[in-house]
Amino acid sequence: MKTFVLDTNVLLHDPDSIFSFQDNKVVIPMTVVEELDSFKKSNDERGRSARLISRKLDALRSKGKLSDGVPTKSGGVIKIEMNRHEVELPVGFVEQKSDNQILSIALGLKQKGEKVIFITKDINLRIKSEILNIDTQDYEKSKVKIDELYAGWREIPVSAGKIDQFYKDEKLVLKQGFYPNEFIILKDEAGSSKSALTKYSGRKKALTPIFHQNAMPWGLKPLNIEQKFGIEVLLCNDINLVTLIVLPGAGKTLLALACGLQKTVEERYFRKLYIARPIIPMGRDIGFLPGTKEEKLGAWMGAINDNFEFLMDKGHNNGLKAEERIDYLFESGVR
Repeated sequence: MKTFVLDTNVLLHDPDSIFSFQDNKVVIPMTVVEELDSFKKSNDERGRSARLISRKLDALRSKGKLSDGVPTKSGGVIKIEMNRHEVELPVGFVEQKSDNQILSIALGLKQKGEKVIFITKDINLRIKSEILNIDTQDYEKSKVKIDELYAGWREIPVSAGKIDQFYKDEKLVLKQGFYPNEFIILKDEAGSSKSALTKYSGRKKALTPIFHQNAMPWGLKPLNIEQKFGIEVLLCNDINLVTLIVLPGAGKTLLALACGLQKTVEERYFRKLYIARPIIPMGRDIGFLPGTKEEKLGAWMGAINDNFEFLMDKGHNNGLKAEERIDYLFESGVR
């Protein structure tokens, strides 16, 4: 059985992390419990997580004493460790610091013969752990490798005849399995430049042409094939939810705003355009910031407004400056 010592930031990151180590022993230092207590009153995500993990630990008390260790359904044990085992930290480690107190518990358990692994999302704390020769890892349960996600499109080599057939019939049935609305680039398997952009229709059970082939929503021209695919699904009335997952700077916000304005202002398919963005404060809650509501939200709306100004400058300005056009959209109730 391995012993996983969890840092405070792991519990704040994922309150269910205490149940993520299967049939091993999970140790929560008393210092961590005290730090969680200091976060409970925070009116943000950290406060919510601190309250949630406190309720989970309180529920475990009905199964036994946390100081002795409470068994879990997976065969593991969850324990709150109060003793620091009187270990002596090297020179330079200030014992009064919470981080070092947590490390001393991990070191003490290791000196008792347990196979200890310290879990923390703090890079500097992982460095300290290595100095003390304690195995350390980042908590990676929630991390996702982007290249392993569903891409939404792929290339398939076919004969030139099938590409010609697609252009003639405006559909093509292939034996491969496809997801609804998945984009397929047909490439000539012989190596010629002949190709076709298609989208799989679940209703027709076939590859069909892209409907918004040359669309330029709000005057925005796609710069690559991925943006062309993004515009297609964002403008499609039959698709109620679109998720764009790409690297920062690829144009997710710009595409979404341009297509939203196109469907709301130009086509009037929708009555209003709502923009939602998570507000994650780095310090005090946003309510403590001085100024009006617009001034409080300025830091979070900066990127949105920058994209709006770019779109307004490209056209549809009706003789108004970009800032005036944005104000008009706010006042009209469209945005």
